[in-house]
Amino acid sequence: MELNIAIVDDTLSDVVRLKNFIRNWSYGGACELGIIHSYASGEEMLKDFAPKVFQIVFMDIVMDKLNGIETARQLRQEDTELLIVFMTTSDEYAFQAFPVHPFDYVLKPYSKNRVEKVLDEAVRVLTASDPTVTIKAANSDYTIPMRLVSSVVSQGHTVEINLTNGESILSTKTFKEVEKLFEEDSRFLLCNRGIIVNMSQISAQEKGVFVMKDGTRYPIRVNGQSKITAAFSRYLINSMRARELYRKGAEDE
Repeated sequence: MELNIAIVDDTLSDVVRLKNFIRNWSYGGACELGIIHSYASGEEMLKDFAPKVFQIVFMDIVMDKLNGIETARQLRQEDTELLIVFMTTSDEYAFQAFPVHPFDYVLKPYSKNRVEKVLDEAVRVLTASDPTVTIKAANSDYTIPMRLVSSVVSQGHTVEINLTNGESILSTKTFKEVEKLFEEDSRFLLCNRGIIVNMSQISAQEKGVFVMKDGTRYPIRVNGQSKITAAFSRYLINSMRARELYRKGAEDE
C-alpha cells in the first residue's frame, strides 16, 4: 500500500524535523512511502482535504486560530479511517482530544525513535488483516471488515447493518442470528432491544443516548442502563490504557 502523510504545524522547524525523520524511516516492504505534505494551519488543511488521500496526519494541537483538536474533529467527519497523531508539548490535552479518536500522541521535542515507533505501529494497523463478517441479504452475500460496521438495527422483519461510509445492508436474517455474528467482537455492544453499536464509532454519551460519529442517536435501554454504560466506560479505559502502554514501551526503547 502507498502511505501518504500530512503534517499540520505552524512551526516550520518542527515540520522540517518531522519530514526528515519520516523520509529516513525504514519501513520495509509492507508499504511504499508516498507524499508528505505539510500545512501551516488547520484552515489550510481543511480547505485542501479530501477523504482517503492521506492515511496518517501529524497534527499540532496548539495553533493560532483553529486548534488541532477542532481541526481533527472536522477531518474525522470527512474520514473515519484517518489515523490522527497529535503533537504537543504536554499530555494535558489527551482527555480533550479523546472524542476525535486519535491514533497516538507525540510529545515535543520528539525523537527520531519515537516517530519511527508511531509509523511502525501505524503500518501494522493499516496492513493488518481485519476480522470480517458475512451478511446475507436478499440478492447477495456481503463480506465486509467488522470495523466498517457502525451499528446493527432491527427493522421489522429485516436487520439493517449500517456502515461507516453511510451505506447500509438489509439482511433477511433474524436479529438474533445477526447478533451472533458480532458477539465475539468486544467492540460491539447491545445497547437496546434490536440495537447493536460499534463502540469505536461512538462520539459521545449523553443522558440515555449514544451519539455516533455520523450523528445518529441510539437510546440506551433503561433496564440495565448502568451495566451498558459501564461496559462502554471499560471499553474507553481499555482503549486509552492500550495506547498508553504502547507509548511507554516506545519511550523505553
